[in-house]
Amino acid sequence: MIQYLCVAAPALFAGLVQGVTGFGAGILLMMFYPFCFSMVQSSAMCQLLCAVLCISIVWRYRRFVRFRMCILPLVFYFPVYLAAMQAAARLDMDYLKPVLGIFLIALAVYFILGEGKIKISANPGTAFVCAALAGIIDSFFGIGGPTMVVYFMAVLQEKRSYLGTIQIFFMTTNLYGTVVRTLAGQLTGDMVLPLAVGAAALLLGAYAGSRVVDKIDVGKMKLLVYGFIGFAGVVTFVTGF
Repeated sequence: MIQYLCVAAPALFAGLVQGVTGFGAGILLMMFYPFCFSMVQSSAMCQLLCAVLCISIVWRYRRFVRFRMCILPLVFYFPVYLAAMQAAARLDMDYLKPVLGIFLIALAVYFILGEGKIKISANPGTAFVCAALAGIIDSFFGIGGPTMVVYFMAVLQEKRSYLGTIQIFFMTTNLYGTVVRTLAGQLTGDMVLPLAVGAAALLLGAYAGSRVVDKIDVGKMKLLVYGFIGFAGVVTFVTGF
């Protein structure tokens, strides 16, 4: 029961936040799961649950998806992710918790101070840099989304096209990561039921978020979430030693 609660409670919160802000589920899951599971398990669970969430969002925005915009980043992402996964397999990932903490703190600082201020042009070079960084971060921590947010915001200006296209990119990469991690033995049969509970909680949270999004000041909600990410980063960094 405790294991189910440890999976479901963060998933419900992550789904609610993603339903309101449009991003952040993976980051929030990785704030909590490493306290209850190993880093390897946490990253694998995060990618699988985020794949489920992305599928539901892609279905909602399916008429606005521009898959052609995803092809080049995906071509760069797949080999980098696979190579980084092989490197990660040779490391004791639990010793990288302080690195995850620093990354979460950096994310919080970026989102609070730099969101919308970093402008890039959409070209093969930026596609490679953003996709390669996403592949490396996903392989280690399962939360490589922020670099692709920067890229797709430069490529797509219309909100619904942006949401549908970036979610199909995340859906594809998370499904790919889930297959790779399953073949590597990181997702096992005894995790099926806890993950099913987590997926249900994630979708329930996302549904609740979509129902209340018009009634919430999203700006204040984002600021609260960013602050919480920074706090969790500090805790993860301190407890990682």
